[in-house]
Amino acid sequence: MKNPSTLPLRKIGSALVRVSIVLALVVGVVLAIFYVSFNLVLHAAHDSLVSHPNPAADYAQAITRFQQIQQGGGPELNPVCRSILLTHGQRTERAVVFFHGYTNCPQQFRQLGELFYEMGYNVLIPRLPRHGVADRKVENLTALNAEELRDCADISVDIGCGLGQKVYVAGLSAGGTVAAWIAQNRGEVTRAVLIAPALGLTRHEGTRVQKALALLLPVLPDIRTDWFSEDPDSPVHCYPGFSSRALGQLLRVSLATFAGAFERSPRVQDVILVTSQGDEAVNDLITWQLMGLWRSKGLHELTCVDFPKGMKVPHDMIDPVQKDQQTQIVYSVLVKVVNAP
Repeated sequence: MKNPSTLPLRKIGSALVRVSIVLALVVGVVLAIFYVSFNLVLHAAHDSLVSHPNPAADYAQAITRFQQIQQGGGPELNPVCRSILLTHGQRTERAVVFFHGYTNCPQQFRQLGELFYEMGYNVLIPRLPRHGVADRKVENLTALNAEELRDCADISVDIGCGLGQKVYVAGLSAGGTVAAWIAQNRGEVTRAVLIAPALGLTRHEGTRVQKALALLLPVLPDIRTDWFSEDPDSPVHCYPGFSSRALGQLLRVSLATFAGAFERSPRVQDVILVTSQGDEAVNDLITWQLMGLWRSKGLHELTCVDFPKGMKVPHDMIDPVQKDQQTQIVYSVLVKVVNAP
């Protein structure tokens, strides 16, 4: 005869097994939906962010196009945040296009740009869309979309084609993401330099979290960090915080770059990656996944510079007015790798 006291335990055990099976099925369905959704977003990002090249035919056309983009910014801009063009009055052997970081503006690259100008380069430092407004309100970034970043990248490369026989592009953080998209899509460029690119956010989050952020940030209500506190160390030409919606749009550019990399080799076959082990702002794992994809698709030349943690090189290793800068070291390294034969 069965012990009556064991029957409730068996029933509880059976119920737990059934609940576990149901939960496993639910989790499996949720993961499958997430996987399908992410792949749909990946391909949608690629399809909506296709490049539209229209390179300037000569120096005069490049100057005309630069003047047109300058006219696009009115008195609401901080004067130091307008797009910068340093030119020798004619097409030079090399031209370089520098893309500044998220929440910053062209002033970030002015000093480095002047170094390259003195070396004989024509230098273009475009203002990323929605950046550089004098009131420094983070809400200016909320309406940013990935298509605007795509167009800024295309137009800047188009102008660069009229400025130099060889065109190099380099970008920091968000600008590094733009430079990565250019490397994937614009064969007119000779060399692309990705400086701490923001292909994924924060160093410690895994790829699943990055995928979730890429899916959710563009569609969730905007969260602006200045609601809670402003960055007291933010330079006067920078916004003192960031918009989550704008970050989501930046991740769309990253997704489009990855989607292209799954299909074919990058158009730019000479890539330089510059990172810092002291950088806590961006995800190097995601960056290295892209480098691995590019290498698997036949990337010809990849040069990597990784500043050791002991050097304390920050995420923004370019702007000379940021705290605890090591620009003497960083600039000399960048000049060496960018200006290499």
